[in-house]
Amino acid sequence: MFKDLMKFVLKFMARAVLARYHPKIIAITGSVGKTTTKEAIFHAVSEQVPSRASRGNYNNEIGLPLAILGEQSGRKNIFLFLAVVAKFVGLMLGRSYPRILVLEMAADRKGDIGYLASIARPDIAVVTRVGEAHTEFLGDAETIQREKSQLVRALDVRGVAVLNADDARVAAMQSLHRGKVVTFGLHPQAEVRAEEIKTQQLTYGSVFNPELDFSLRFVAVLQDNRIPIESPCNLGNPKVYAMLAALATAAELGLDVTRAAERLRTLPLQPGRLRPMSGIKRTVILDDSYNSSPEAAVESLRILTQIRAKRRLAVLADMLELGRATETAHRKIGRFVQTLGIDLLFCIGMRARFIAEEARAAGLAKSRIFEYASTAEAALPLQRKMQAGDAVLIKGSRGMHLEKVVLEVMAEPERAEELLVH
Repeated sequence: MFKDLMKFVLKFMARAVLARYHPKIIAITGSVGKTTTKEAIFHAVSEQVPSRASRGNYNNEIGLPLAILGEQSGRKNIFLFLAVVAKFVGLMLGRSYPRILVLEMAADRKGDIGYLASIARPDIAVVTRVGEAHTEFLGDAETIQREKSQLVRALDVRGVAVLNADDARVAAMQSLHRGKVVTFGLHPQAEVRAEEIKTQQLTYGSVFNPELDFSLRFVAVLQDNRIPIESPCNLGNPKVYAMLAALATAAELGLDVTRAAERLRTLPLQPGRLRPMSGIKRTVILDDSYNSSPEAAVESLRILTQIRAKRRLAVLADMLELGRATETAHRKIGRFVQTLGIDLLFCIGMRARFIAEEARAAGLAKSRIFEYASTAEAALPLQRKMQAGDAVLIKGSRGMHLEKVVLEVMAEPERAEELLVH
């Protein structure tokens, strides 16, 4: 009852604040990459225009209005909620507010995107990718596509749709918008595209310093410009897509895209999102523990294989909320692992056993596969198996709490508060 009342009041307050200040609203949705894209867009534009981004995963019917109000959650605490109301009153009486809001919009169930867009109608709608995430609640990929497309449908004719040209389901959304559409990606026909993508790695073997050794380099092509970009510590094509979306958005806002590109050199690393860090025994850890989906797991495994190392270890836990696709999706990952030449595979959880089974069936030696029922059981055996020069990917859904494994194998556990997911 309190939650329903809070939703109603938060929606009213958020819409009132937007009507008071009329900021430009950039909204991001997709099955994967929403938060990384949100952070890239905010980082690229905030130097030139006063901006605010939704914090963390404030992307649902409670979090989105709170992001608009610039407040933290007051859920289940009447005093914190009263503080939110006080902040609203201050905003309505004041004169200061960001000119740009960068908001993430998530969908666990049908109708979520439409509801969120009714609170904050986008001026620019960014769609990252449509995949199998949340199929337990949303159904098949076609249903997910329809749900995510509601963000594009919410644009008026003056709005701009910024769409991933490399995802067929996202690219198909171009037909839903009567106004301007900008595509981004690696496809040669994308209007904002990346070329010459390289992962720079300075050292390998028994010495790693991830905060210095790794950088992502590519050339961004847009508006007849070729802009070299180097982003230290960031890895992989998912980060490239996020930066391309950021440049496309900056261009549509009329900002200096060269300055925006330079700003992306300092794009902060997000905890648990493919973050390289020093591991015990002079190893490198790729901490991708924040969440997982079939598409994201494939990308992360590819990045693992691109790192020069003596051995490559993959720690893969359950991917949740996949519904009827659960077994098929996990088995697909198992087959993919076998093709990559992964040296050791650690599977955690009852669903991840399908990864192990399929990897064995595809030819990965039994002696290289280790299975554990829980996160707590896996940490010590992983420690024992790690050797100097290894690169270790740790990935699973948020509900598996793999940050506990990362804590046990990171070289600087005293930095856990700074580096890990909470």
